Amino acid sequence: MIKRKIMFIVVCILMTISVLLTSGCGVKKENKDSNKKLVVGEMWKIDSIDPSTSGTLTTEKAMITETLVGVKENFELKPGLATEWKRIDANTWSIVLRQGVKFHDGTPMDGEAVKWSLMRAIAVNPQVQTFTKIKSIEVENDHTLKITTTAPTGDFPASLHYMGASVIAPSSVDKAGKLIKPIGTGPFMLEQFEASTGDMEMAKYKDYWGTPAKLEKLEIRPLPDPNTRALALEKGEIDFTCDPPYNELERLGKEKGLKVELNPTARTYIVEMNLKKEPFNDVRVRKALSYAIDRESITKHVLFGCGTPAKGPFMPGMAWTNENLKGYPYSPGKAKLLLEEAGWKDTDGDGIIDKNGQPLKITLMTYPQRPGLPPMAQALQDQFKQAGIDLKIEIMENSAMSQVASTGKWDMKMSAFATAMIPTPSYHLQVLYYSENNKLIGYNNAKVDQLIDECVAVDDQQKKYELSKQVQQILEDEVPVLPIAYYGVAAVMNSKIENFVFNPTAHDYMLTTEVGIKE
Repeated sequence: MIKRKIMFIVVCILMTISVLLTSGCGVKKENKDSNKKLVVGEMWKIDSIDPSTSGTLTTEKAMITETLVGVKENFELKPGLATEWKRIDANTWSIVLRQGVKFHDGTPMDGEAVKWSLMRAIAVNPQVQTFTKIKSIEVENDHTLKITTTAPTGDFPASLHYMGASVIAPSSVDKAGKLIKPIGTGPFMLEQFEASTGDMEMAKYKDYWGTPAKLEKLEIRPLPDPNTRALALEKGEIDFTCDPPYNELERLGKEKGLKVELNPTARTYIVEMNLKKEPFNDVRVRKALSYAIDRESITKHVLFGCGTPAKGPFMPGMAWTNENLKGYPYSPGKAKLLLEEAGWKDTDGDGIIDKNGQPLKITLMTYPQRPGLPPMAQALQDQFKQAGIDLKIEIMENSAMSQVASTGKWDMKMSAFATAMIPTPSYHLQVLYYSENNKLIGYNNAKVDQLIDECVAVDDQQKKYELSKQVQQILEDEVPVLPIAYYGVAAVMNSKIENFVFNPTAHDYMLTTEVGIKE
């Protein structure tokens, strides 16, 4: 009996040791797997994973979906899910699809699937139709589409790079047409989406048609507050993020185990004005406001070098940038003279200029997700004060800012505007300055509309560039928008991350299959 008890105890001990050893092995395996998982701290809330409205997220960041046309780092087009495109006549294009591509559900990416995806995107997001101008799609065979546009457009191939037009399988929606989850063709497929938090978890797609991903897992966590992103990175909760507070960049770069990269990108800090009301309907006031801005000081002391002073809408170096623009160098004297010419003077000696007894008080709205915006607003407040302008700042969510502006009861709003969401010299101009599209700010110039129309329609790239440059010159003369600085992206990551190469065409950051984590 005693021997049996001893034997039982021995067996229990051996079983316990076995469980502990197995558990220990499990932990080691989990740590090893973690070397192939990247956790990203995303700067925006994630309310939707529908590629038609959140294509930048699903394509550039989560790598779930892909577009028909890609773009090189110099903004030239390259094959994506389409390998060829040809203009048949003014309004008709032939698109040849890449063969051998499968969706994450195993079904082939063929003509019928792509037609369905594009037509759904147009129905869900009207901007897809605005940019592509698609009127109809005919499936000629499994790998060829004939697409007719509503108007002549030489920009059609570039419009197929618009992230809202990224391709998903018909099985992505239920019978009622409601999105279940995006089933794309990218190197990663969605495993889980937590709607309450916005957390996304992706797994490597083993049958990806292109270069296999080095990572096995990818997780994206929404962290809209820049300070929270920085803290999460320091604590090791995330591996990669963009745009922590800029005044923290130098310190983060010195932290052991972290590295910081500053990169220019096709995005410009701008201040939009309500041109439908005084004083912004007076070009002299708009020019005065531009002269009152010390852009050099802002980029040096507010953005901490993460950006450069802006002269026009496009950053230097882009093929269609008008490099001859002079901009509005800081000149408080010129600002004061123009304001006086427009009838704004300090008649009561209180330091605030006035006209017809009304002081010049302006409200500027902006949002906090991009860390440069709130401190830039404070800098403008100080600089405008020197010109006798009382500037009030309101910080709110980007969506709330847009909602306020839609009422028409607003003065100014500052944002970081992407200028190459579609890589053409006309896209940004068409979105912000074409009279039919900019009813919010109220800018209307028939010559600008004509030049943009010509820029969209023509095929010859050099002619496109020249037409775009003409528009940029008119914008400098009329100042419908105040360009402040060209954006710089601060990518901060664990030093074990390898092969991350910033792509200037990215709309925040762009991950690729080459990104990995050192063992």
